[in-house]
Amino acid sequence: MQAVDDYADERDRPSGGESRDGAPTRATRRAWLIWAIGASLYFAAVFHRMALGVAGLRAERRLQFDHEVLASFTALQFLIYLAMQIPAGLAADRIGPRRTLAFGLLAIAAGELVFGLAHSVPPAIAGRALIGMGDALILINVLRLTQSWFPARMGSLLAALTGVVGALGQLLGTIPLQAALDGLGWTTTFVGSSVATVALAALAFAVIRDRPPGLPAPQAHDHAPIAATLKAAWSRPGTRHGFWAHLALMAPFQVISALWGAPFLIEGQHFSEHQAATYLLVTSAGFALAGPPLGVLADRGLRAQNRTLLAMNALIVALWAAILLWPDGDAVPRPLLLAGFAVAGAAASGGMVAFALGRRENPPEAGGAATAIVNCGGFSAAIVALELAGLLLGGDGTPDAGQFKLALAPMVLLSAIALVRCAQLSRLRERALATA
Repeated sequence: MQAVDDYADERDRPSGGESRDGAPTRATRRAWLIWAIGASLYFAAVFHRMALGVAGLRAERRLQFDHEVLASFTALQFLIYLAMQIPAGLAADRIGPRRTLAFGLLAIAAGELVFGLAHSVPPAIAGRALIGMGDALILINVLRLTQSWFPARMGSLLAALTGVVGALGQLLGTIPLQAALDGLGWTTTFVGSSVATVALAALAFAVIRDRPPGLPAPQAHDHAPIAATLKAAWSRPGTRHGFWAHLALMAPFQVISALWGAPFLIEGQHFSEHQAATYLLVTSAGFALAGPPLGVLADRGLRAQNRTLLAMNALIVALWAAILLWPDGDAVPRPLLLAGFAVAGAAASGGMVAFALGRRENPPEAGGAATAIVNCGGFSAAIVALELAGLLLGGDGTPDAGQFKLALAPMVLLSAIALVRCAQLSRLRERALATA
């Protein structure tokens, strides 16, 4: 069996770069600057990714399509994001984060420009596709930077803090985006955000460096063949555990905040657009507030990490099952809805911690590949849930509460399946640790 987490050794070893020799043993000011710029790129990527969560119904009116097409917009964006995960992870390891991040931001900017100027469905789809491609390159490469510039013992905390910055990008995509669309209009809002993203890409390329001075760059002969790298990463229990934990905790957040949360509240629960935006803001706040304590807890040990993630997974399944099983004809109580949206955000912070599950059992030169595999969990489930929801909501007329509850049921089912797999892998890894 592959070696599993040994947290005592993990805290002591000077990992976090391409090799153990000369790797950082403490966080320097320059490391924090590199992380801050990288995290700001993730902030921008999440803002662009989640914009349809608020602007989706406006897009339907502007481009004249229905809920099924709207679901396809977001599902296509996520599908491209998913398809790019393995290339993004390999690029992080073999090309380096600096160039990959700059390219990703430029792709996002181009996509937002096309989307903002679109007056028909084909160019709008092309714009969202470009956003999905660029978005796929951001998080993995930011986490790769933290691996190179910081000690390994800070991995979970930095992943969680990066998630907090992403949640702030999500916050910008709720009430502030709603206000910008109301005050500035569709085209000005999206074209302006595209220009700002180009400026951010230039800053990243100018300041970010792939590794600290003196840490050698990886050579081509240091890397195993791509297929062998991916197979080895998946064979490690920590990578599989991270995949299922990310699926369980991140997929509901993506489904709710990226697309179906607002229509569910507006059309199924008779909220106003601004009330729905406020609930999405609560989701983002839950993501931001839960991040730091989860990161600290996750760095304390395997058992604490497992139990925290399992508890959050069980909570989100229970809350959303209660929401979807609420009797038809009765409005779901607002405290229950508020709790469901808040916990969806908090659980997404757990999804960020899931990256540390995979990274601990993989060598540094395969860190990007392992992170990519973990990231596939939540986005593959989100694509399935988004498309099924769109199909179930398709047809003439405005869906009612019962139709929305049925449409969101696959999201809860997938998270419940992942809960079972996470419980099994938690026991496997804890037994291995006890006998190591």
